Amino acid sequence: MWLVTACGVLALAVAVAGARGIVPIAIGIAGGVLFAITILLAGVLGLKMHRQALADREMAARRSMIVLLAATLGKQDDAALERIKAQGGPAGEAAALILEGRQAKAGEQVS
Repeated sequence: MWLVTACGVLALAVAVAGARGIVPIAIGIAGGVLFAITILLAGVLGLKMHRQALADREMAARRSMIVLLAATLGKQDDAALERIKAQGGPAGEAAALILEGRQAKAGEQVS
């Protein structure tokens, strides 16, 4: 992202220099076109990064909710957890995690 920004600033400087007659006009036009491309690219990259940040935040919130549900559902018996697991959703995922943990714990005690 910063590389695109630096390229855009450099292209803008070339475009301004072309408008002032410091560099040939063809180079100035090329700088202006490159500046427009970098602005569009920066916008697209910014939107993608924003979407990814929102998805990461949503995933973290979902994991926190599952942990909270698991702590709450930990007091339930296996039959109730199986019913909740069958319903699905975040509570079902938390119930499945609790059941898996209980089965793993029971398997360790038998061995």
